[in-house]
Amino acid sequence: MHLSNLSKNLLLMVILAIPTLCFSKENKSDDAPTLITDFTYNIGSGDSKDKYEALALYGAKSKAVALSAKYFTDKGLFENYGKKQREIFCLAANEMQSTIIENKYIEPNKTYYIKIRSTPKITDFIRAEIKNRELEKKERDFSWQEEMEQYVYTSIDPAQELSRAYRYIREKQWRIAIIYLDHLEKKYPNWAELYLAKATGFYGMHDIVRMRGALKHSCSLGNQDACKDLERLAQSDQKDLKLNAN
Repeated sequence: MHLSNLSKNLLLMVILAIPTLCFSKENKSDDAPTLITDFTYNIGSGDSKDKYEALALYGAKSKAVALSAKYFTDKGLFENYGKKQREIFCLAANEMQSTIIENKYIEPNKTYYIKIRSTPKITDFIRAEIKNRELEKKERDFSWQEEMEQYVYTSIDPAQELSRAYRYIREKQWRIAIIYLDHLEKKYPNWAELYLAKATGFYGMHDIVRMRGALKHSCSLGNQDACKDLERLAQSDQKDLKLNAN
């Protein structure tokens, strides 16, 4: 199978899927909708309580970020961030204020469920954009040793950590991105979103085999975007087989 036959399908994996709007009835302002979002995280054997709670909260906030971005876009209030969208969306999750309305550890399948109420604002995205510029400048000032080692934060900050990976990807620093994500994987071995980012990096390196592996791992951990990308790949494979047969 030639890489050219995959291009159109694979480009879909780098577009953030925006779900259907689901605003709470508590919303009383067009520019600050109140949202109810939830997330279920599959806990790994090495995950500490602090880690799985932080990753679940990030997942729920990410949904709210995506929903509010669509809302603000429909209102004509949202800036098009282009290739910087994913890194800015990551950081917007940190800026957004939220309240936990339900959370529980589910013993049988070792998952952690969280439901939050949040009121995203345009200023959350503005602050995220400013933060993104600051982090980008800081990373460009890394020494050669820092760049090669790609250290990982000791603190638990999924939003900021993942945004760094997406900056490398946006700048087409594929090798650096993968090195960094490899280190980050040791810290968060059960984080589905991390493997989706790795798949994007492998695609940039034209490493289709490892890209598929990363997508499969992400899908197995519950990331539906990764599952959809695998389905598209399978459909593309079938089309190529039919073309070759003819």
